[in-house]
Amino acid sequence: MSVPQIWLLLPHALSTGSFGAAFAWMWHVGTNRSEPDLYLGIAGFATLALALIVSLGAMFVQVRKGIGRTWPWTLAHLAGLVPPLALAHNWMANHIA
Repeated sequence: MSVPQIWLLLPHALSTGSFGAAFAWMWHVGTNRSEPDLYLGIAGFATLALALIVSLGAMFVQVRKGIGRTWPWTLAHLAGLVPPLALAHNWMANHIA
């Protein structure tokens, strides 16, 4: 594993952490209408957008290099998008309801 590839997964982890902190704060205060929860959700969506951009860029570069030896990183980026997307869906569902 190369270190630069690992760093490209950082936005995925930051987004997951932001949404996780938002849910922890909602549970702590007992409401989904607090400012820290809103700011953590916004940070989660911003880093999720960054993760999507990084994933698309990394996939473009990997396909251009030859997908044969870089397909595990492509799968890692796709798998890394699943938790923050699921948390974003749940966060939004909690605020619409």
